Amino acid sequence: MKYLIWLLFILVSCKQKEKENPIVGKWEYERMETYSGEPINLGDSLINSLHQQQKGLTFSFTNKNIFKVTNTTAKNPEDFLAQQPYELPADKKSLLLKNTGRPDDNFSIIELSDSLLKINIFYSKEAYMVFRKK
Repeated sequence: MKYLIWLLFILVSCKQKEKENPIVGKWEYERMETYSGEPINLGDSLINSLHQQQKGLTFSFTNKNIFKVTNTTAKNPEDFLAQQPYELPADKKSLLLKNTGRPDDNFSIIELSDSLLKINIFYSKEAYMVFRKK
């Protein structure tokens, strides 16, 4: 019985630590969504071009607050496009990317769950990007 209690205590402790920073992990671009709920018009050449450019885009976030961008459709998917420190405030409503030599980027998080990250990285009032956890 004593071991069962310790095992339950350890499992609960591990679960709480995971939930503290739900953004940690690898996220892959899935689609764009509008704030209005209307479907994205992929028939529009500009929107479709943007969508095609984002395919294969992955965001990785570490426990050590390092953000890394890669593209799985690149010739060498291990090549990263960017790497920099990040901060996720306690309210989890924004993502702050720390920049060197220019102001930091502060992106609105629309939704953050165990499987979805909806984030506005283009500062758009119309739409945002949806990433799925891998």
